[in-house]
Amino acid sequence: MTQKPDANIGGMPFSGYYRDIPKTPDMFLCSVRRGTPGGEYLRRFWHPVAYESELGNVPLRVRALGEDLVVFRNGRGEIGALFLNCNHRNSSLEFGIVEERGLRCCYHGRLMATDGRVLEFPGEPQADRLRDLVSQGAYPTHVFGGIVFIYMGPPDRRPVFPMYDRLTLPGIELVPGVRLPLDCNWIQLKENTLDPAHTAVLHVIPQLRGMDHFAGEFEAFPEIIWTETPGGLIYLAARRVEGHVWVRSAETLGATIHCISSIFESGRVEKRATPPFMTFWTLPVDDDKSVNFFISHVSPGEPMPFDKRRALEIFGQYEDRPYADRQWIPGDHDAMVSQGPINVHAAEFLGQMDRGVGMFRRFVRKGIETVQAGGDPIGFYLDQSEVPATFANDSIMKESAIAGDPGDR
Repeated sequence: MTQKPDANIGGMPFSGYYRDIPKTPDMFLCSVRRGTPGGEYLRRFWHPVAYESELGNVPLRVRALGEDLVVFRNGRGEIGALFLNCNHRNSSLEFGIVEERGLRCCYHGRLMATDGRVLEFPGEPQADRLRDLVSQGAYPTHVFGGIVFIYMGPPDRRPVFPMYDRLTLPGIELVPGVRLPLDCNWIQLKENTLDPAHTAVLHVIPQLRGMDHFAGEFEAFPEIIWTETPGGLIYLAARRVEGHVWVRSAETLGATIHCISSIFESGRVEKRATPPFMTFWTLPVDDDKSVNFFISHVSPGEPMPFDKRRALEIFGQYEDRPYADRQWIPGDHDAMVSQGPINVHAAEFLGQMDRGVGMFRRFVRKGIETVQAGGDPIGFYLDQSEVPATFANDSIMKESAIAGDPGDR
């Protein structure tokens, strides 16, 4: 019988035969369903479920945090998010009739308000009694930037929708994007934000294949630091470009928000701080499925090299390209989804460039433990005055100013 070597096989060539590959993901972090550690943590935040443009004459079926729902706008313009199945006989409300006051079940006609109250029980002799006994499961909604958000946590502690400073800058147009579905756990999407090393490899492949993509300056590996912010985590990646030092940053806020700077910046013109580029909200659909929603921040007079409403289609954020094309020029989507439906952290061998990944996992773990202890995690705010500042931007300065006398800076 062939024996496994006693020595560490880490650097051994052709070591596949001896390797034990962990197969169990960390569900303490990755679970999204109600009652699980991760699911209860996620239920302390607002989550995107639809773009306003998706709400029409019929209800929209959606899935969020492992629950099936319908989202609709009634004739008064009020938006509701209800459990998918009618409280009467469990028929799906995706076939319901949108009316002035609410959503009527197609089967026996019960009319549900946007808050889940049953307004009408057609033909029911005990309607008055049932009205006090029966309701449809419902969640509060909020609309911002053309996106419909819902809060699925304890109703007696509903947080404010956090209006971060980057969302309220004067003169900046907020342009809603499109759905970006990914067949993987939500944490894989957020970790990508705190992994600036991948921009010097993954996002340079298109240039190597003769395709315009990120600015060519991304090819240089940056000097990177990661740190906590009042609202989450941030990296700062510094590159030297023709006598300038260009510091790029990206930031996560709470559990599921991330903000990025322009992918077209080349670092050649002095700038104290650039305006926001894109802000993303990730919806954990199931343990193994997610959807990114986003808005673009458009400055007055900003050149539009692409349609920002469909911006990320050209950046490998979809699986709509042929497999051969995705192999030839892979994008973020391919890198993240190929980690598996739920990435097994125990099977990874991380290095110094992965410090942001480790920080995010610790951030989520601490948030989960805080909720388990009855506290409020970072990203949960009961009053707008509690919402902290954000910091993601590009800053570009002359190298001589940094090296010179502090009084010259």
